[in-house]
Amino acid sequence: MIDFPKIALTLLVAMIVVSPTTFAEDRWKPEDPFAAINGEPIFLGELNLVLVERFGVNQVNKVDIRVQQATAALLVRRHLALRALHEQAGESLAAIVDRQVESLESELKRRGSDLGRYAKERLSTEKAVRDDLDFKISWGQYLKSRLTEANLQRFFENRKANYGGGRGEVSQIFLAVDPSDSDAVQSVRSSLASLVREIRDSDDIGQAFAAAARDHSDSVSASDGGMMGWVEKDGDLPTSVMQAVRSTKPGEISDPLQSPLGMHVVLVHQFEEIPITFDDLNDIAPLRRDAANALFDYLIQTQKDARVSWLIKSLEPPSLDVASQEN
Repeated sequence: MIDFPKIALTLLVAMIVVSPTTFAEDRWKPEDPFAAINGEPIFLGELNLVLVERFGVNQVNKVDIRVQQATAALLVRRHLALRALHEQAGESLAAIVDRQVESLESELKRRGSDLGRYAKERLSTEKAVRDDLDFKISWGQYLKSRLTEANLQRFFENRKANYGGGRGEVSQIFLAVDPSDSDAVQSVRSSLASLVREIRDSDDIGQAFAAAARDHSDSVSASDGGMMGWVEKDGDLPTSVMQAVRSTKPGEISDPLQSPLGMHVVLVHQFEEIPITFDDLNDIAPLRRDAANALFDYLIQTQKDARVSWLIKSLEPPSLDVASQEN
């Protein structure tokens, strides 16, 4: 089950350090709301729960503020999706959630504990634990009903280019950057965007790209003008880069794009189409992930008229395009 769509929490682990940008306001308690959707509060206890369980921290106020903001944004998106799930499923889903909560309480009792102690150990509250279970169970049930083989095949047919079906001869400019350093990522992205514009405006894109690769690229292919040769499958280059290879026309260069390794720009010299079917896929995990993310985005879109209010301003992320915001 994919619990945390769209937000790559694994990339945030490196940011969990004591730093000047941590949220140092110890006066806030787990029972305090940090945001609200149409006036319905989302509590800090749930934020604490996610941070403790995902990253193993025991002092949430020492977590880098950017991690807290990203996690807070995730929780707002989760609650928007959960509103949609409740609207669709109603009492039948609520009954499933209640049974799971009862099962957890029984297991905790068997261990000599209870839900209150379980929550306190996670710097959380019983309500936050219930809300967290509500989302995980509701989302899991929704995925189970939607990610059928027939639906996955339809999703694949509409997005074949993202999953293979060809090979390209490419060059790349690669700049290494820590994905957890948002300022550095933005700076590198801006610099690469300017470089891309210069290359596109040149008389010979191929020569201009090769010269730029030799001067700027951190890739081992820099001395060869960025030439990578033929690539065909995810793993030859990072998935996001392979998707750009498949969607960029021969003779053109991509916009700057990010991977877990850094920032990339690719020039596609040639592309050969290779027919691919659903049955040809060796690994459908990326397809299932993308379909789940699309479903998650769809649920959030159904709540586009919801009003998101940020009650603890230091946790409000720089931008959050999930619903209308009230400040």
